[in-house]
Amino acid sequence: MALRMLAAVASLTVACGGSQAQAVSTPGVSGHLRITAVAPGYPGRTPSDDRWLIYLDGYIDTGAAARLGRLLARERIDDASVYFNSPGGHLLEAMALGRMLRERQYDTSVGARMADGVLPGAGRCYSACPFAYAGGVGRSLEPGSTLGVHRAENRVPVQDESAFQEVVADQVTGYLSEMGVSAGLLTIMSEVPHDSIRELTLEEAERLELVTPHAPAQASPAEPFSRGAGSP
Repeated sequence: MALRMLAAVASLTVACGGSQAQAVSTPGVSGHLRITAVAPGYPGRTPSDDRWLIYLDGYIDTGAAARLGRLLARERIDDASVYFNSPGGHLLEAMALGRMLRERQYDTSVGARMADGVLPGAGRCYSACPFAYAGGVGRSLEPGSTLGVHRAENRVPVQDESAFQEVVADQVTGYLSEMGVSAGLLTIMSEVPHDSIRELTLEEAERLELVTPHAPAQASPAEPFSRGAGSP
């Protein structure tokens, strides 16, 4: 989890109406958040399910929130469930993502897009990722998925580590309060070295109000369909 923001590039994919738009990326550059949006009516989606499914996969880099915002505006996405599968990234950018999701009243879950291109499977949400995930109104976990935290670390060594951690604590405390999540999450993360990950049990996540007690409905099971040319 890092506070210093560095420029990176995006890879955006929109899957809609049985066709997949060309992914926009920069060859040879890694360390960016991949955004995949699966539209209602995509092959394998239940016809009655009119939500978009948005998959956020990979490192949360600087600019990720702005790229997601442009995608949401372009596709006019009003209702969505957002799935995180991320090892972490920039803490401030994760908070920006979370605030965007809360403003739009989206639900969040931890899960990864599977080979069928539609339904989510188990994923992980570590380091800064739980802060982006916390932006969901309803927050759940796909079976087998995990949330994990550790102490923040600046990308560039700081002269006064205690002062740095105080700044982190102040920003995190305010954000967690804003999202309705217990400040106990800060207590746990501050006790874990940055080179380790402390996974939360489901009971802990619920007690901290990171996972909501009445989780939203998950992606609707697909009705039978032919895996022909329209499938990814």
